[in-house]
Amino acid sequence: MQFTIQSRTSTRVRFVLDAGFISAAEARGLAYDIMALEGVVRASVHPANMSLIVEFDDVRNQAQNQLQNQAIYEYVCSYLANTTSLSLPAVSEPALNSKALAYESLQEHNTFMLNVAHLLFHRVIIHSIPLPLPLFFAWIAYRAWFFIRKGIESLAEKELRVEVLDACVIAISIARGELASAGTIMFLLSLSDCVQQHVQARTKLSLKGGIVSRSQWVWKRVLGEDVKVALESIVPGDEIHVLSGASIPVDGVVVLGAAEVNEASLTGESRLVHKDPEDSVYAGTALESGDIIVRTTAQAGNSRIDSIVEMVEESAQLKAQAQSKAERLADGLVPYSFIGFFVVGLLTRNIRQALSVLMVDYSCAIKLSVPIAIASAMDEMVKNGIVVKGGKFFEAMAAADMIVFDKTGTLTRAVPELVDVISFCELPASEILRIAACIEEHFPHSVARAITSAAAAQNLDHTKEVHTKVEYVVAHGIKTHVNGKVVCVGSSRFVFDVEHAAKPANLEEQLARVARKHKAHLSYIYMSYDKQLAGVLCINDPLRADAAATICALKDQGFSRVVMLTGDSEHIAAQVASALHIDEYKAQVLPEDKLAFIKQAQREGYTVAMVGDGINDSPALAQANVSIALSDASDIARAVADISIHNQQLHSLVVARTASQLLMQRVHNGFVGIVGVNSSLILLGLLGIMSPIHAAYIHNGYTFALTLANMRGLLRAKGDDVLE
Repeated sequence: MQFTIQSRTSTRVRFVLDAGFISAAEARGLAYDIMALEGVVRASVHPANMSLIVEFDDVRNQAQNQLQNQAIYEYVCSYLANTTSLSLPAVSEPALNSKALAYESLQEHNTFMLNVAHLLFHRVIIHSIPLPLPLFFAWIAYRAWFFIRKGIESLAEKELRVEVLDACVIAISIARGELASAGTIMFLLSLSDCVQQHVQARTKLSLKGGIVSRSQWVWKRVLGEDVKVALESIVPGDEIHVLSGASIPVDGVVVLGAAEVNEASLTGESRLVHKDPEDSVYAGTALESGDIIVRTTAQAGNSRIDSIVEMVEESAQLKAQAQSKAERLADGLVPYSFIGFFVVGLLTRNIRQALSVLMVDYSCAIKLSVPIAIASAMDEMVKNGIVVKGGKFFEAMAAADMIVFDKTGTLTRAVPELVDVISFCELPASEILRIAACIEEHFPHSVARAITSAAAAQNLDHTKEVHTKVEYVVAHGIKTHVNGKVVCVGSSRFVFDVEHAAKPANLEEQLARVARKHKAHLSYIYMSYDKQLAGVLCINDPLRADAAATICALKDQGFSRVVMLTGDSEHIAAQVASALHIDEYKAQVLPEDKLAFIKQAQREGYTVAMVGDGINDSPALAQANVSIALSDASDIARAVADISIHNQQLHSLVVARTASQLLMQRVHNGFVGIVGVNSSLILLGLLGIMSPIHAAYIHNGYTFALTLANMRGLLRAKGDDVLE
């Protein structure tokens, strides 16, 4: 297997493999094989970009020197060179489920508690039992080696990072004979690291359970026909039919057709990727347009969930600007700490005063507090049914001053109801409904669900296909053939203006009669057959119960401009806007119109949040500064969205806005506190009022306290009314 080295440190190597296509199961098998090698504790293979990451654990390899790590590296290279993509072992992974996540969560919690207990045991026992000085020195030196080695590795990479500063502080304390002080500093640093790892692990588990939405059923190809089956029944080698707007449920290879796939959930890139036969497609990505048959290469379930979660955690593109600035500032301040140490030492000739600068730094607290605050906020949001796919989107949600809504399925109820069917041909209303349900069941949209649910309620069998291949026309409807004749299902513009079906003279009268009968403002889906109107399906699409209160609360939270964009008629749009006190709306808009509106608002200086649920919303969602999809949104809307709401409450928008603003306030207050406390400690040390060791105690204690404070729930402090 050919490979190149993309990056390498003494404890981590990233390879880029040239092995063609390998499945997720084969990638997992390769990772397990490499993890079996002596000295390797973690290996991960990502088929999307064919990268292999191999890590050597610091604890396991504490006695190994650089030469031994080099030997492990060479062993991995040798293994890859003698392995072919055809000989990779396939290791399947069961579908993700709540029991598995609960077990992982329990294991992680137990690990955290054991690590804390371990640290406390050593701290209490070692420092309370009077050991002989040589033994105590040996123990402190042994513990210090972990920190000093990290500093040496940073210097070997020609970088002055926080680890160098920590190593110097500990080494100087030992050199001055202040062993107890060195032990206390190491204890506080270890405890902070332990808390950080716990928060990150907890966030990863939360994201696993919420970041990817998957359908419970798929269209499986059986003897040339589509059969609706449960997703869990799919095994490698099965062929499934994926249509426009649907999420790809499992990893696979295209065998027929072509499509444009949105892989934002996998790669963080919003651009579309064209897929032809023999191209690979991955679970969790969404079909923007096209129609493909996919041969599955992995078990049913989210086979790429780990890659997606890793992307969310590590992608620099998804980090909040505050977090990126904090990380750069933290490492950037380290050289100045050393400069300050030497300058004060030269000017005062007092090593004790110079140490005040070195032992109290800004970088440690800055680099630790911000990521923990963001990770903790992500975890809290998941527990409230809201998945935020990166710190960047908290920041954008907090800063947004304009919010744009789609109407159907967003401001209106997620599950509209079919209340009547009007026939304009010789077919009875029940047959029109059956044919419409047979066509609509292929597409994941709230209106389609209303039609298929009504057919099922009337015991109309719509599972036997009566049509040929269906073509989805974005923002218009569906086009297919029945008995050799063109059948269109969709909006009035699509049926009458685009497909030029004849409009009956009594159409408006019939629609008004049905509206009076049901005493509701209805939406209409038209079905034409051979250029003639066959029937109209009347949909009652009532407003969400919490829509008006949510709009009012969002205005109170600082959204100066609230806009509704809908493809519905001017009459319906005006009524909805009036009922919800929305000041601005645009009716009968196409996807390109929504996109153009967002772009124009951004050119005017607005930071735009977009809430949508349909396939036609995806271009605007991708363009917005922060995009939000509700629980019953189409697969593609959820794939594109930066924030996914997994409950039925529109009020969750208020929760997300509140949490985002509180998080940004917490980060700002943390910066102020870090600068204030540490500046005071340095000043007291320079004036000789406080010893460097006591200043280091307070500095590290404050850092740990800030870490714990940033783990507190954001919404709890605001009050329970936010969640209601």
